[in-house]
Amino acid sequence: MTYRSHTTQPPSETQALLPLKLLIVEDRETDAELIIRELRKHGYDPSWMCVDTEEEFLRQVRAPVDLITADAIMPQFSAKRVLTLLQEHQLDIPCIIISGSIGEEEAVALIRAGAVDYLMKDRLGRLGQSVRHVLDQHHLRTEHRQAHQSLVILNAELERRIAERTAKLEEVNQQLAQELEERKQVELRLRQHEAMLERHVATRTTQLERSHVRLRRLVSELTLVEQRERKQLASELHDYLAQLLVVAKLKIDQLSHNPSSDHAARVISEARSSLDQALTYSRTLVAQLSPTVLFTQGLVAALQWLPEYFSMYGLRIHVQSSVPSVILAEDQSVLLFQSARELLFNVLKHAGTGEATVALDILNEQTLRITVADRGVGFDARSLGGETKGFGLFSIRERIEGLNGTVSVQSSADAGTQIEISVPWSHSDISSDPHGPMDDITKPSSNIPPLSGTCRVVIVDDHTLVRKEMCQLLSTIQGVTVVGEASDGKQGVELAATLRPDLVLMDINMPGLNGIEATKQILAHNPAMKVIGVTVNTERDIHARMLAVGAVTCLAKDSLSHDLQPTISGILAQSHMSQSP
Repeated sequence: MTYRSHTTQPPSETQALLPLKLLIVEDRETDAELIIRELRKHGYDPSWMCVDTEEEFLRQVRAPVDLITADAIMPQFSAKRVLTLLQEHQLDIPCIIISGSIGEEEAVALIRAGAVDYLMKDRLGRLGQSVRHVLDQHHLRTEHRQAHQSLVILNAELERRIAERTAKLEEVNQQLAQELEERKQVELRLRQHEAMLERHVATRTTQLERSHVRLRRLVSELTLVEQRERKQLASELHDYLAQLLVVAKLKIDQLSHNPSSDHAARVISEARSSLDQALTYSRTLVAQLSPTVLFTQGLVAALQWLPEYFSMYGLRIHVQSSVPSVILAEDQSVLLFQSARELLFNVLKHAGTGEATVALDILNEQTLRITVADRGVGFDARSLGGETKGFGLFSIRERIEGLNGTVSVQSSADAGTQIEISVPWSHSDISSDPHGPMDDITKPSSNIPPLSGTCRVVIVDDHTLVRKEMCQLLSTIQGVTVVGEASDGKQGVELAATLRPDLVLMDINMPGLNGIEATKQILAHNPAMKVIGVTVNTERDIHARMLAVGAVTCLAKDSLSHDLQPTISGILAQSHMSQSP
């Protein structure tokens, strides 16, 4: 069954219509007319033929056709067969599927078989747009095919010309071969010279790298030697000067109880004042040379001690730390603390400000960072590429790089300075203060637990003269007997366990096992034993830590002649009161 139709619109209405040669595969004439009407609505003037059999389709498709529309399902023919025939006869004609009802999977299969679009018969409003898009794409494909054919022709011509040019180049290459051989010889000699030069450069670089490593180690070693010497000097001052001053002051205090005349009393008072000043000076000098807090409590506590140290120079220091304390090797703590202190001296000398900030942070549990910042006059940080004389940053940088760390400087004129020291930090221990805030620790001298019977005392001090004076002071107290003397903390722990005294006079600062650790061990084995701490150091933190481990009180050595007898007498008095009916 074949239907043919021509344009019947008036000329005035069809002048602007686009001609379209259309082959419709449809078994319903009404559906074909709907397609034609829809195309005319969208500006086409179709010349069309309608077929519903394979024979008619093959006969009509030989004529020039712009577009094919095919019903998906017909009694004698189908859209799928249309697509197959187009492929078999190699006909490049776009085909649009138009169906009344068809599943989505079947529609997708038809698209994959070669259909360019799919429309429902009850939704032909998109037909004009689809036809325009399909024809445009077909036109582009045709142009692309023609362009490809042109490229093939041009490529053949190009290959011919290349062949001709290649022949000419071969002739030229033969002429250049001799020149290339000569150049190879020259290049060979150049490579030999280059290899020799690279060996010399590599050797020199290795020597420089080794020299640089030695320089770093030397700088670090010099710093450690300096700190060891400072520590040794501090120990010498503590072990001899301070202790002798304490002994002298104790003797003068004993003499002052019975002065023979007013003149002797005045001389004794003046001598006591001078000795107090000497003790103060020795304590200050010890702290300057080697802060005790750095070696007993660690880096964080040492940084927190800096405000007190720099207050004598008129520089206010604000210390911030994200952790209560960190566990580091002693050489690392020394280098970091020394670097921070040197940077603060730079602030004091060059920044033109009376205030600075020191901050310690742990970054990603891998890096320890110390930041020293001020809001002073600043300087041109670009000058660090050359000489750094006057700031000491070269020495600091060398020391920190020796720890595989880095030093970062940010500064500009009138904008202050911020210097960050970062070193690798692999320890997972971030210890907190086991004793709590120091403000919560009070001196319990007014509430000392009573002792029973006579008071048996062991003296633990690393200085023979001090132990001798303590024995003499204790001999004047009724009911007190010295049963043993120890020269260090380890020996004191052993004597306490063996003799089981009622009271231990414990020096805090001793080599090896210090008084704090010794007290902790003694009370762990015998909680009822009483320990009185004695020290030359007047820092409140040292006294507080001694009390925190269980000492009943803590006395300064230079005041033992005044404080020791009343303290022990008070213990004995409380003991007698507790024993009376």
